[in-house]
Amino acid sequence: MDYSVYSINSVSNEKVAELIDQRKSFVLEDVGRLNMTEAVATLEKVIESKGLKCRVYTKGRMATMAAAAIPISPTVIGGWAAGIAMGIHNLATWNPDYEIAKNAVTGTLTIDYKR
Repeated sequence: MDYSVYSINSVSNEKVAELIDQRKSFVLEDVGRLNMTEAVATLEKVIESKGLKCRVYTKGRMATMAAAAIPISPTVIGGWAAGIAMGIHNLATWNPDYEIAKNAVTGTLTIDYKR
């Protein structure tokens, strides 16, 4: 899949709405850790205003599940708890039009059209 990349500092809400209207997948970069929640909330608002559904998740969350394989009590419990939480979240956001992947390490949001 081809992703266009935009800096969060230079892309407008109108451009994001246009990309959503066109059912495009794209990446927003240069997202500061303190601004990530606000940026995701804005994206959710734009997507849902178009009558579409979205799922937000953190990239790398499966690594948390892998911790369950480490035979130390806290990691097993943490891994299982993460797995249960992810399952509930996936059911609550069943069949989304868009997925928004947060990556705080790289400062990016990947907005992926799923249909």
